[in-house]
Amino acid sequence: MWKTAAVAVAIAITAGGLTPAVASGPRWGPCDDEALRAAGADCTTVRVPLDHLNPDGRSVQLAVSRLKADPAKRRGVLLTNPGGPGGPGTTYPLDLKPLLGEVAQQYDVIGIDPRFMGASDPADCGLVRPSDLFRSSLNRQDFNRASKLAAKFVAGCNGNRLPYASIRNVARDMDVIRAALGEQKISYYGVSWGGDLGVVYSQLFPQRVDRMVVDSVTDVEGSEYHHLATGERAEAAFDEWAAWVAWRDDQYHFGRTGMQVRATVKTITSLDSAVLPWALQSALGDETDRHLMARNVRALLDGKSTAELDAWKQQYFSTDPMLSRFAAASVAFTCNDNGWPRGSTPYWRDVQRTRETEPLFHMTFLPCAFWKYHTSEPELAIGNEVPMLIVQAERDNIPLRWAQELHAKLPNSTLKTIDRRAHGVYEYVSTTVNDYLLR
Repeated sequence: MWKTAAVAVAIAITAGGLTPAVASGPRWGPCDDEALRAAGADCTTVRVPLDHLNPDGRSVQLAVSRLKADPAKRRGVLLTNPGGPGGPGTTYPLDLKPLLGEVAQQYDVIGIDPRFMGASDPADCGLVRPSDLFRSSLNRQDFNRASKLAAKFVAGCNGNRLPYASIRNVARDMDVIRAALGEQKISYYGVSWGGDLGVVYSQLFPQRVDRMVVDSVTDVEGSEYHHLATGERAEAAFDEWAAWVAWRDDQYHFGRTGMQVRATVKTITSLDSAVLPWALQSALGDETDRHLMARNVRALLDGKSTAELDAWKQQYFSTDPMLSRFAAASVAFTCNDNGWPRGSTPYWRDVQRTRETEPLFHMTFLPCAFWKYHTSEPELAIGNEVPMLIVQAERDNIPLRWAQELHAKLPNSTLKTIDRRAHGVYEYVSTTVNDYLLR
């Protein structure tokens, strides 16, 4: 897909860890993506070991993009990651450019499709509808059906590479890219899972970090099961929205109290009850979406449509190859850690245990119940002296305490919070982020 040559990379194991030695620099050329070409970006590929502990074995080819700095002002490279896991990142510099301002003149802004995502040897588990993977239900019959669909999807995964789908391996890939670019150090911006990735990179390669910004981090040391197996924060977000919409009952007619709004929403029958929690949660992450969620809930109650709702249904209930590859990578990276219980029984117990406290968002992620590949690496403890800027929304669906605990483990870090509901806050604290990257 990428009209460029790969970079030959060898890995030498030294006392300081895994250090890439580059045989030749990257050959940049035109990007296949039309938007990247229009923006003047160029693209290349970088080849990395599938298993960094076996550098002479199989390899993975990574797609990389670059928006070049002003040569007269250039200070280095800014690697980026949009989160996920599962989505490509080569076009992410285009999304960031309006926020970067002067930063984009001083850094080559680098986008990467991480291993098994986008154009980087994508994972494949066959075609799947997102609605067959992202399901939660208090009904045992629905739950059993969701379990069978998840097990079927996992059985279709090509697993000979997927054991190497881990955030640590992506961090190691980033360091190979750093070396391929001929840089002694990188600067970095990543959000959500991409923020976690930055933290992991700083732990593995502290001497290679210049400026690092991590946005909306999770519990980097914790299992993904810890992150996804509870709907507690989604319930709090719903209560906040319900209180907001109750004040506008003359407009939306859901009820005059939060409890009345909740009761009204639970009467929605135009969506599969096992899909409804995921549909509602998708609109609760940012307070700027409150009107949008209200319009869509009204349409669901009335059995009508909106443009946004129709687009969501088209994605959620179709078998799109791109979305299927996204799902495969997301499942692999999410389920590969050792914290997930095996078999569906513990997940049903979770649903029953939380049915009173989480009546709408009894969240489960059943593909991990059947996943058979898990990392053999020990848990990674975070604690280093790398200077780092952590930015976080105080009412994110990700608990604020996770960012606070990370800040406590990193004595040279700075934590900047903002009082709003959002996941990804660069646009709200861009002055702070850009001043840090520039000065």
